[in-house]
Amino acid sequence: MQILTKYIRLSLIAVSLLSIIPVVASAQNRGRDMPKFESFDLNSDGHLTENEMKEAREKRVEEKKAEGRMLRNSKDYCEFSEVDSDGDGKVTKDEFKSYQLKRRVK
Repeated sequence: MQILTKYIRLSLIAVSLLSIIPVVASAQNRGRDMPKFESFDLNSDGHLTENEMKEAREKRVEEKKAEGRMLRNSKDYCEFSEVDSDGDGKVTKDEFKSYQLKRRVK
């Protein structure tokens, strides 16, 4: 009887752990497809302007369409002012990363 009880407990623990794995994997993959700053910095000057960000976003959408990928969240793109946290009209790599981290948490 004790062996059966131990077996049942061990089985329940194993099943519980297996049910957690997909959740952890999903959390680790969140934001995996987020673009890099460099893919938006089209002229490689170390910051983004509003026009540069718009052009890079359009390029990214066209690439996804050409690959036949779904355009999830394409309607939810951010306004430039949301990313430009200091309001100087330029987005730095740090501002870009900070904005992406905020989006990842949501």
